[in-house]
Amino acid sequence: MIEKEIQKLIAAKRAYYINGRSDMTDQEFDALEEYVRQQNPDHPYFEITGHDPSPYWNSAEHNIPMGSLDKVHNEDDIKKWAQKYKGSFFTLEWKLDGLSLSLDYENSKFVRAITRGNGFKGEDISDNVVLMQNFKKILPDFEGSLRAEIILYKEDFERINSILSDSDKYSNPRNAAAGISRRLDGKFCKYLRLIYYDITEIIDEHEKIKKLRDDFNLVTVESYTDNDFNKIISTFNTLKDLRSNLPFEIDGAVIKVSSIDIQQKEGSIKNKPKAQKAWKFDPPGAVTVFLKEEWDVGRTGVVTPLAHLKPVQIEGSEIKKATLHNIAEIKRLGIGYGDTVMIEKRGDIIPKIISVIEHKNKPIKIPNNCPYCNSLLSNDGIRLFCTNENCFRKEFYRILYWIKTLEIDGFGKSLTHELCNEGKLTCIADIYRLKKYDISALERWGEKSAEKIMNSIEKSKNITPTKFLTALGIPGISDMTCKELLQTFGTIDELMNKNVSDIIKLKGFSDISASNIVNGLAKFSEEIKYLLKIINLKTEETKGSLSNISFCFTGIMEHPRLFYQDLVKKHGGINKSSVTKDLTYLVCNENKGSTKSRKAEKYGTKIITEKEFLSILPSNPDFPKKIKLENYSLFDNE
Repeated sequence: MIEKEIQKLIAAKRAYYINGRSDMTDQEFDALEEYVRQQNPDHPYFEITGHDPSPYWNSAEHNIPMGSLDKVHNEDDIKKWAQKYKGSFFTLEWKLDGLSLSLDYENSKFVRAITRGNGFKGEDISDNVVLMQNFKKILPDFEGSLRAEIILYKEDFERINSILSDSDKYSNPRNAAAGISRRLDGKFCKYLRLIYYDITEIIDEHEKIKKLRDDFNLVTVESYTDNDFNKIISTFNTLKDLRSNLPFEIDGAVIKVSSIDIQQKEGSIKNKPKAQKAWKFDPPGAVTVFLKEEWDVGRTGVVTPLAHLKPVQIEGSEIKKATLHNIAEIKRLGIGYGDTVMIEKRGDIIPKIISVIEHKNKPIKIPNNCPYCNSLLSNDGIRLFCTNENCFRKEFYRILYWIKTLEIDGFGKSLTHELCNEGKLTCIADIYRLKKYDISALERWGEKSAEKIMNSIEKSKNITPTKFLTALGIPGISDMTCKELLQTFGTIDELMNKNVSDIIKLKGFSDISASNIVNGLAKFSEEIKYLLKIINLKTEETKGSLSNISFCFTGIMEHPRLFYQDLVKKHGGINKSSVTKDLTYLVCNENKGSTKSRKAEKYGTKIITEKEFLSILPSNPDFPKKIKLENYSLFDNE
């Protein structure tokens, strides 16, 4: 029953271990593996470690087998595991996202480097390893094995991909590290780095790291040791916040009972040590069954499919629905009724279907008519559109958009839906015609709730012209375009008298966006006039020192990127995620050769450092506290 899934997992392992390329992400792999485990936890697949060595390299046996680790994805599971070792010291190590390696030394001299392979035998890639950064040919007075992770820094990943053809580009630094390590020509190996995390014949995990770092002057993985497991958990959560600011990728932490004696007594099960766990950051995806789809119409007329699923748990939440985005995504997935699918959920974002594991060949029926007004839908090959200007579902979402933009407390989707069904809300202006009784008369809404909502509605009458225009939900009008329009034309009344040719003269406005703005303002002109009679337009906030100046941050920063983006926003500037012709500054530290740097040079965009950016600000900001997990750093020995 699950043999197809098993074969998918084996194929993904083989693609990664041999070619350094895989069609499955780590999250997809973990979710599918967990699904298989739930169906048959005793399947022989779970006794397999890694993959048989590639035929392109000579194979070699490990002096000590290289097992893999059982994974956990949440705090409850790791606490349950740790309870067995209560009172013991635990060591947390960063789980670097690369390729594991064993390095053998005899009489102090390096003799071979072997990939994990199947745990007992791997590829001897010594010729490539000697080219990597942090490699040591001689370790005085040492005989035995070291374990290291081969990683690729993010900026080096960008540098390598920038000179590869599209078909040869690597999908992520992890796959790149695995693929480059096995290149027969050794090309790009000079960009790879060895980070050490284990050594034979030491009695304590913390002492291992200390010996690697102090005695051999090797670059080691960061670690933290404590007998208070709550501090281990706290450190993990700190690491989770820190990881986006690291120059390389980590996907979690390895938690170990520090005592090697306890580890040896505990032993392994299915080639996985009992006294160690891999605690992954990302919540797992899940495998479930697609039951049916539901089509909804947004305020701009876009018709979006929503998937109904067989209920499944992700991170303690029951998931019954997931987005399918558009008809192009439906075609890409080839999804149909009854298919076994992979879903993922990140943060508070609605879950999405990322792949189909097994097809039942019952394709989804794409509608021809709007599910709400029955008008004929238009189809551009990617999305469906309801072109009926009077579709009541579009108006429902326009009303909801106004409420959300103006942050009218207590006035959510369910209340909006009820009032629309009762005929009390047919347009935005009707919000200001509501009486307290209209709300309190509804089921589950009392006098107090109605009073609070009416007060919130009253407060929403005091807004800036920018907020007013944005809240109308007219395509082409956003917070930033509103500022540009009002700075040019002065007032909303003046703007409503302008035509497409007037707006298209402004920087950043196309024929389409200008037409959408003019047509939208014309369509809702009567409603806008009514609203302007009851809305008190406040004076726009004073321009900030960075007004109309745009910034794009890239590369490694001393402080989190979000901190700098908040500073830009606070001072009235514009944040951009990519380099465009109208970008003012690209902020980066020693990131020459990256894709963004080259684009900036091509467009003549000024490139400044983090320090230079701070000098532009009118005052020194309050910097976030630096996070340090130990009294030594991964970068001390570089």
